[in-house]
This record gives sequence, C-alpha cells and structure tokens, in this order.
Amino acid sequence: MKNFIGVFIFLLIVNFAVPVVYHRVYSSLPSADIYIENTQNTTKENRYVTLMDSNTKQILEIPLKDYLIGAAACEMPALYNEEAIKAQMVAAHSYYLYVEKHPDWLEKGYITVDTKNMKGYADSSRLMEFWQMDYYTYYEKFEKCAEEVMDMVVTYDGQPALTSYYAVSCGKTADSKDVWGQELPYLVSVDSSQDQISESYVKVTEIPKDNMYSLLRINYPNIDIENLDAEEWFGDIIYTESGYASYVTVGSDLVPAGQIRDVMKLPSTCLMIFYEDEIFSIATKGYGHGVGLSQFGANSMATNGKKYKEILEYYYPGTKVEKLSV
Repeated sequence: MKNFIGVFIFLLIVNFAVPVVYHRVYSSLPSADIYIENTQNTTKENRYVTLMDSNTKQILEIPLKDYLIGAAACEMPALYNEEAIKAQMVAAHSYYLYVEKHPDWLEKGYITVDTKNMKGYADSSRLMEFWQMDYYTYYEKFEKCAEEVMDMVVTYDGQPALTSYYAVSCGKTADSKDVWGQELPYLVSVDSSQDQISESYVKVTEIPKDNMYSLLRINYPNIDIENLDAEEWFGDIIYTESGYASYVTVGSDLVPAGQIRDVMKLPSTCLMIFYEDEIFSIATKGYGHGVGLSQFGANSMATNGKKYKEILEYYYPGTKVEKLSV
C-alpha cells in the first residue's frame, strides 16, 4: 500500500521538484557560417545517407527517401498523423546533417542503427515483415510524407540543428545541458503536457532486494551499502527544473540519473524510488531522454491541426524549418 501512496505523491510533486543543484555546462554552439550541402551537384532523388549497422557491422549507403521512410517507421506508429510523421522525418534528416558536420558528436562518427531489430532504420523488406498485410497502405503513407519533406531541414543560425527526439516526455521536455552537458539554445525545456495521456506516460518498475543489491554491487563496487538497511540504499534525488532527475544518492555517493536509468533499464530519468516488503518500486514518467521532440506530443499537436513546421519550431524554439539548398 505504501508503494502506491508513494507513486501517487510522486505524480503530484515531481513537477514541482527543486531545481538541480549542480550540473556541468559546456558551450558548444554551431558556427554561424552559412551551411553548404556537401552534395551540391546532386538532386534530392540521388542524395544518400551513410549509416552503420550495429548488427552486421556494415556501413550502409541509403537513398535519402528510403532513409526517411525507414527511420520514421522505426520511431513512430504507422497510425500517427501525417504531419507528425513529416516532423519526425525532418528531425531525422536534420539530426543526420548535424552529425555529418559534427562527427565528434557520436563515438564512431556515424549514426548507428540496427536494421534487424528496427532501431533507427529499417529497409522495405523488414517493414514488410513488420507491417504484414498493411505494408502497402502504410508504405504509401510514409512515402508520400517523405516526398513532401525531403528538401526540408531544421536550422539554427543557418546550420542544421541537433534535432534529438524520443517517445514521450514527463510533461515537459528536458534541457540539453542537464542531460548531456551540452548547452544548445534550441534544446531547452518546453511544455509538453499533452504527453500525460500517453499509455507510456507512467510506469512502475519493480526490482527485488537481492536483484537490486547485485545491480549496485556490479555497477558501483566502490559505493558502500554493506552497513545500510535496504531502505537506506537510495537517498535524496536532485531534480532539474523540468522534472527529470539529474543525480540519485546511492549510499553516500551522487550517481548520474542517466546511469541509474541504464542500469535498471528504466524508461526515463523522471523517477522516484520506494522500498517495501523487500521490493524496490521505481516510478517513472515519460519514455526516453526527454530532449527535443516528443513524438507523442508531436502527434497530439498534429491531431489538433498543427502542421509539421509548427510542431518542429515549437519543440526546437528559435529554429527555422526551411528548404535545403542543393
């Protein structure tokens, strides 16, 4: 019973959580040079993107239209509004162009996908397996969207923007400086309260005491919890202004909330931890890192009549959605 009371209290108070006490801020703004597409002598029909398939370890050269279709199909349900799908396609394209210009943003300099498990990109044969009888209907829908937005890109100060995205926010989007330590003027917190009606908005993950002990010992061997009762393993949680946790107290140490999310396989860092009857219950809100475009929020806006440009410029404030010069 205490767990459910705790979860209820969590849902009431997390939006009023205290601001983060400490965060590292780095300034890494794109230069103000005019962006020149590196395929000046090509047309949109023969433009390609380069990806790394983590499953096969191969480098893939994918036609742009195929990439937009396959990337959006992996990120959004096929029943989502077309304007939301277009917004996702432009965000995926802009993100790719940013990474192409800033290869140090990713560890290997490529966007990594897993075509087999539909993470990041799937080709038409994989989509046929996934959509089955609805393949032709859905593919036609996504192809139409891709053809309409292939020339469009989100820019900030003349440069492709780092248009990150995820499934569902905690009610607000997160600030990039709080999540990645990189401050970008268009990756700041905005309201996305429509996400609260998503089926993925709230989740409670339960982890037995013995399993939690193993997780902590394996991942944080230097943190002393041996002399603590289980209910003392976790202490205060430091929250950002947008409601996401930045640090979780484990023993007497502060651990980045992103690490806790990965270790416990949680959907979000908007979390609170409860303990009762040798079970840890972790209540979370949202699904994903929370920075940039909320895909569920985008679909809600589209359902309410907003066009893809309006959606993108809302979730990336200060940017422009404009035609890519070739």
